[in-house]
Amino acid sequence: MDIEFELPRGAEREYLIVFGVAAVYIATAPSGEPAIVGASRDLERTQRAIQAKWPSFEITAAFWVRDRHAAEKIASAVNANLRHNTDGRLTARGETAARLIETVAAEREIVLTRHEAAMERVHVAVERVATQISESNASGELAWFNAAYREWRLEAKKIGLGMSYAEARARLRKEVTKRLIRLNKLDLREDLLPSIFPALPQHRRKKFR
Repeated sequence: MDIEFELPRGAEREYLIVFGVAAVYIATAPSGEPAIVGASRDLERTQRAIQAKWPSFEITAAFWVRDRHAAEKIASAVNANLRHNTDGRLTARGETAARLIETVAAEREIVLTRHEAAMERVHVAVERVATQISESNASGELAWFNAAYREWRLEAKKIGLGMSYAEARARLRKEVTKRLIRLNKLDLREDLLPSIFPALPQHRRKKFR
């Protein structure tokens, strides 16, 4: 098992969630045994939940599949084929669980992507989105976004609401990422605005188009 495991966080976590894929993960004690095998679309959140019960446990490996249903099918089969101790954890090492995950996936013709390979692809996509937003902002192509942010902030302030510029940029990034995934192109057009800035109460609301 790999010693270093990169949990998807921030933009990388967001990208994987938007993409709709899911992971079959293995979490283990520091010694590598016992182990837990499960399915998750958000490994960071899953690790927090595991550590709330077993603080020393960490996710040490994961395989990504097309959706949560496929991940749950594999995790269920692995758990059915390995012995458990009295508290429900597997009496097997993480390496054993990993081999069984690969075997079950092959038998069911479910394509697995190793976590390290998935994260490499995610890093490239996230960097592509971040670069495009930065370049568009520097060239003035995001003037529509910056103007809309100022207008929304002023209106929101009147009713005690707020949003930092960093948060607004993060929301822009998320919407651009969605379009990259769904349409395979970077699109920073003004029609993104309704998805970025939440509607204000009717009596105060402005239209940001």
